[in-house]
Amino acid sequence: MKYRKLVVALVILIIVGGIIGFVKGVNAELPPDEDLLTLLQVAALVKTQYVEPVSIVSMIDKYAELGTLNAMLEEILDDKYTYYMTPYQFNEMQIQTKGAYGGIGVLIGVTEDEKVVVVDPFVNAPGYNAGLRPGDEFVTIDGKDARGMTSEEAANLLRGEPDTVVKVKLYRPKTEKEYEVELVRKTIDLPTVSGEMLVDNIGYVRISSFNKRTPEELDEKLSELEQQGLAGLIIDLRYNPGGLLDAAIDIASMFASSGPVLFVEGRNGPRQELPVNQKHVIKEYPVICLVNNMSASASEILSGFFKDRQLGLVIGQQTFGKGLVQTVYPLYGGGALSLTTQRYLTAGGVAIHGKGVTPDIEELLSEEAEKDYVPLNPERRNEDTQLKRAITEMQKILGVSRDKAA
Repeated sequence: MKYRKLVVALVILIIVGGIIGFVKGVNAELPPDEDLLTLLQVAALVKTQYVEPVSIVSMIDKYAELGTLNAMLEEILDDKYTYYMTPYQFNEMQIQTKGAYGGIGVLIGVTEDEKVVVVDPFVNAPGYNAGLRPGDEFVTIDGKDARGMTSEEAANLLRGEPDTVVKVKLYRPKTEKEYEVELVRKTIDLPTVSGEMLVDNIGYVRISSFNKRTPEELDEKLSELEQQGLAGLIIDLRYNPGGLLDAAIDIASMFASSGPVLFVEGRNGPRQELPVNQKHVIKEYPVICLVNNMSASASEILSGFFKDRQLGLVIGQQTFGKGLVQTVYPLYGGGALSLTTQRYLTAGGVAIHGKGVTPDIEELLSEEAEKDYVPLNPERRNEDTQLKRAITEMQKILGVSRDKAA
């Protein structure tokens, strides 16, 4: 046993020594925040925790060739959800998940053709006041090409300390013109849940993303609607890019007392069930989820939960198809690694990565309504055919007569 431990230790020393000598031998100039220890820590985490097997030698080889951690990760893994965050970017990500941050106050998303777009500018926030509107496409953010960025990468660039400036260039498809603007970041309180009572005691709540405060916000909104006589609930997850997995599990746990919310599969181990947390009094009213092709990640977990467990109808269009789970590992230098460590399957064991959740009832918006992001504009609700269909289906479930529904 001692002999085996000695051999293992020698092998590790040889590998690490060889890596250090190799990197120094090719005179790789380490960028700021990417010292040798960070490189080795990232390589070790990818080697031991990534969802697929990866060669540590190939990683170091690519780093020596390309010169940055993110270039290495992109080339080796071809996984846009695995990336290195500088200390600044990691701090901004932590602020975002808490529900308050310094930024410009816009919800962003990524289209199927990898364009970063404005989804929902918060009224009276810097972005809205500067003229950013739903559907505008980011061309550059702080001089960096926005095409091909993930929503996390773009958000990290847009966020920052209050009273600092970020320069952006955008393209507005409606006018076919580009425009540039300098935005002064402000402290943004980020509510993720909004809602109101519609007709026939049908409640409507929109969840824009999932952070630590989202379950509490939803619980408060549902209590408010219940006091008004809530009979059926429409949960709008359209344009929701996802967020914290725990928040999605907590929300699902409001609607079932037992059973799975989802399953996860890692590289080293069997499929694992993640069940409801049994912390809530269960909501008994019927539920309909609205989704579209920009509903991703935690949105797909929640909508898949309602569909697979037959706890609610899903209406809209095929969702985005992000079935990977990331773990964020803090690093010694103050940065962090967002690393894909697991695949997830919906509550019914359905793998949706690259496919999405298929709605129970497909309902598409008109081309104009989709282009104008009509679901995010209450003043144009009469054009929102998906919401209209959800109301009609809920009226059927509640047994509202046609005469009354008309």
